[in-house]
Amino acid sequence: EPENLGETAQWQAEWKWDGIRGQIVKRNGELFIWSRGEELVTDQFPELHFLKDELPDGTVLDGEILAVKDGNVLPFSTLQQRLNRKTINKSQLENAPIGFFAYDLLEHKGQDIRTEPLSKRRQWLEETIQNLTTKNIAILSPVIKYANWQELAEIRETAREINSEGIMLKNLNSIFHAGRKRG
Repeated sequence: EPENLGETAQWQAEWKWDGIRGQIVKRNGELFIWSRGEELVTDQFPELHFLKDELPDGTVLDGEILAVKDGNVLPFSTLQQRLNRKTINKSQLENAPIGFFAYDLLEHKGQDIRTEPLSKRRQWLEETIQNLTTKNIAILSPVIKYANWQELAEIRETAREINSEGIMLKNLNSIFHAGRKRG
């Protein structure tokens, strides 16, 4: 039960977006976009290529690739129009615009920071995203504000209204664990 998790102040709540989990890697002046399935998908998402010029070398962002228009997440079916395409035409760019909601920062200034606590990684992530000029494409996944577990449960009930699958809870002292977590 949520009450067994302890104080709410120990936890960060974020929306679990319905998209493609991915990592954006900037190293040696090159940009790479990887899917959770370890597929290189850089060419499928040209809207994110501006990050090559804006992210510092030695940056790895973890987040969700989504269809996004005017800062709003579109249904997953819209994103599906862009998946597994060798070339992206103008119509696909217009009908299924891509954004990236950043959940975490795994590498900062060339240093692997996965063993740093989430609270510290989140601070560095906020600074990294804040320095980007195109904030409507690379978006910081918002932290959900709540006073108690009951309020968070009520907020969770609105998830589908914004095309979210639900809420993720993250312990502020946790390190980043690789792999898929459920439950």
